[in-house]
Amino acid sequence: MPRLRAVLFDIDGTLLDTRDAWVAAFDAGLAAIRKTSISGSEASQWIGTPIEVIYAERCGLAGDELTMAVREFQRVEAESVHEGMRAYPGIREALASLAAWKLAAVTNKRHDTSVEALRVTGLLPFFALVLGGDSVPRKKPAPDPILRAASGLGVQAPECAVVGDTENDVRAGKAAGARTIGVTWGYGTRARLEAAGVDYLIETPEALPPLLRALTPSTAA
Repeated sequence: MPRLRAVLFDIDGTLLDTRDAWVAAFDAGLAAIRKTSISGSEASQWIGTPIEVIYAERCGLAGDELTMAVREFQRVEAESVHEGMRAYPGIREALASLAAWKLAAVTNKRHDTSVEALRVTGLLPFFALVLGGDSVPRKKPAPDPILRAASGLGVQAPECAVVGDTENDVRAGKAAGARTIGVTWGYGTRARLEAAGVDYLIETPEALPPLLRALTPSTAA
């Protein structure tokens, strides 16, 4: 197994608690087209799935309605960055102890919103690269974001660990040939992570550095 050289983090539900902002943006997207088929609170179980997929498959949107709802979702989400997002306890400390690895944030959120969310929560300096859902042809669970991040960091995908809270993170990582670490404090569930074939599960951010050290020869850490 290749030496672990990089760690790729999901944002929503992994680094940042963005549920309130996501719910408000989801509701705003439907309100913009005068639809109320499902509430944001109920839909939040699918955070991590591309928003256009949720609106299409769960709310039956298509065509102009889908385009308008997604646009409004992204606008409200971007506006909510300054008050609706916060780092999970222990995340900053965990990231600070990962200097031995190259770090990237890989998310289905828009790139500009992702960068701003990491900036206002003080996490942006930890990351050499931030990839949004609009940075690649296909969002997670496709492998495209993982492959692009690995290339951007100058490593191979099998040299990466993908850290995330949903099955989409796991599927993207596995499809790219990376190792996968599921976190249980986010919006996904242990059962869904396990069903997707996650390699490792951790309960707290504090558990991540020792796991990464265990997966990496001592010469790297």
